[in-house]
Amino acid sequence: MSANPLGFAELARAAALPVANLGDAMDRLNVVDGAIHAVWPGARLTGPAFTVLTAGGDNRAIHEALEQVQPGEVLVVNGQGSTHRALIGELIGGRAKVRGVAGMLIDGAVRDSAGLADLGFPVFARSVSPAGPYRNGPGRLQVPVAIGGVVVQPGDLIVADDDGAAVVPWPDVESVLDRAEQKHAAESAELIALTAELAGLRPAAETDR
Repeated sequence: MSANPLGFAELARAAALPVANLGDAMDRLNVVDGAIHAVWPGARLTGPAFTVLTAGGDNRAIHEALEQVQPGEVLVVNGQGSTHRALIGELIGGRAKVRGVAGMLIDGAVRDSAGLADLGFPVFARSVSPAGPYRNGPGRLQVPVAIGGVVVQPGDLIVADDDGAAVVPWPDVESVLDRAEQKHAAESAELIALTAELAGLRPAAETDR
C-alpha cells in the first residue's frame, strides 16, 4: 500500500484538472521531462505512486510490484531512461488493469502501444521499442525514484494527460490543488471571454450559417 494514501476527494479534484495547471501551481516545478509522453492519444491517469527502481531493460521488479500494488495506484518505474528494451507490453498492462492499477509512468521504453490502447490502460513512457526485456534484476520497490528529472516518493500524487505528467509531493497535495483550481477557473473564464470576442470577429455570413 502507498505510504501516504490519498483520499477519494483529492483524487477526484486532481482528475478534473489539466496537468499544466498543476505544474503552474507548483511554480512550474515537478513537471516530468516532456520526452515522457502518453503511449496512446487521450490517455490520462491519476493516483498515488507505487515506485519501482529497476535496471535498464529489465522488468523483474515490475513483476514483483504487480504482486503488491494496490487498486488505484500508479506504477512509477525508473528504468534508467533506457530505450533499447521495452519494460512492459500489453500482457503486463492487462495484468495491471485486472489488479486495478490506475496506469504506469515509465522512464524507459514500452511496446504493444496499440494493444495498450485497446485495453484502455494508460501508460506514459519515454519511447516505444519492439525489443523485449530481460528478467534478471536487480530492482527495488517503494523507494524514492527519479522520473524524467523529478523525484517521486511512494504515495506522491501522479497526474498525467496528453501534455505530459506532473508529480505532487503528498504533503503539498491540498495546497497545490487549491492553487491549481484557482488557476484553472481564471483561465476558463478568460477562454470564455476570448471565445466570445472571436465570435464577434466572424463575418456575418459565417455567423448566420
